[in-house]
Amino acid sequence: MLPRKSMTWVLLLLLLSPAIMNLSTSQSDARWAAKKRRLRDKVHKMFYHAYDNYMIHAFPHDELKPLSKSFTDSLSELGNLKLERLPQDYSGSALTLIESLSSLVIMGNNTEFQSAVVWLSENLTFNVDARVNLFECNIRVLGGLVSAHLLATDSTDRLGKGVYKNQLLTLAEDLGKRFLPAFNTPTGLPYAWVNLKYGVMENETTETSTSGCGSLILEMGALSRLTGDPKYESAALRALRKLWSMRSSLNLLGTTLDVSTGEWIEYSTGIGAGVDSFYEYLFKAHILFGKEEFWRMFHSAYIAVQKYFRHGPWYHEADMRTGKATYWQLTSLQAFWPGLQVLVGDIAAANSSHREFVYVWKKYGVLPERSVVHRSGRINCKFSELIHKSGWRFC
Repeated sequence: MLPRKSMTWVLLLLLLSPAIMNLSTSQSDARWAAKKRRLRDKVHKMFYHAYDNYMIHAFPHDELKPLSKSFTDSLSELGNLKLERLPQDYSGSALTLIESLSSLVIMGNNTEFQSAVVWLSENLTFNVDARVNLFECNIRVLGGLVSAHLLATDSTDRLGKGVYKNQLLTLAEDLGKRFLPAFNTPTGLPYAWVNLKYGVMENETTETSTSGCGSLILEMGALSRLTGDPKYESAALRALRKLWSMRSSLNLLGTTLDVSTGEWIEYSTGIGAGVDSFYEYLFKAHILFGKEEFWRMFHSAYIAVQKYFRHGPWYHEADMRTGKATYWQLTSLQAFWPGLQVLVGDIAAANSSHREFVYVWKKYGVLPERSVVHRSGRINCKFSELIHKSGWRFC
């Protein structure tokens, strides 16, 4: 039996412990709330630094060139690494403004959102002689218009009465119609490039990427659901199904292919450039549309990625036919993968990969676009040496 004095202290501790825990929890909550406010304010400041300077120095052109405080009409340049067949008279489509619409709503700036909607409805046209990358134009312009339309028509009434009459959806449908000629191929796989005014140009390249023809279902599917016209979703779904039918026996897809023949051009593949958004869109399409078909595709593809690409916390590239490693490299476009894994629920794998990306980021102050990974420890590039606990070196 405890002495009377000891029992008194035990009883006092039991009585006080909830208060102590509540105080500790309260202090922790307060610190977390303060940190969230700081991060929110930082994001707010960063967004308006970019947005305001675009509006001052570049609007209504596509993008700001921050050092020279000038602009570029880049919609026709996106994905066009060799800058071929650039239009002569194209003067921009306010690309940055379109991409900023949903951010303005998130920031709570309904006044600027309304002004942007009015300007776009009165000034934006896609009847321009400009050859654009289908993938880039889809995710940036069509996606921006569709998401902003949804925000303009939700239950919050953030736009003034009578201001919004589906103008953004009208623009989105006009753009979607201009996409459709790209799908007129023997395979149903779309050309990578389409002229917004004239359709697919003569002697257009038939080479495209897995991402380019397998990452259209979200925007075009949403457009069909909003307009009641199934042709946009049907075109994107046909392309996706054809692409999936071209997978290897290992459930892997290559990086580039020919839209006319349906043959693979590049067999080396991974989760980075040329393939990345294929995986992302499969799972998000399952979330958005609820189709089990998308889940079955994604599940098979995800298991294959984990089996043939994963090496510890990293993902290398491999031959789609054999599963044998081809390139040992980290690329910045792989950085979406941990986020996708969180959506899937594979938290342990996401945490592992995310830690490694953050480690490299902190080392260099930026995530390198491409870093060769040598298990042997050999380094042959200009980055300073980094030897990680795994024994690998990055450059």
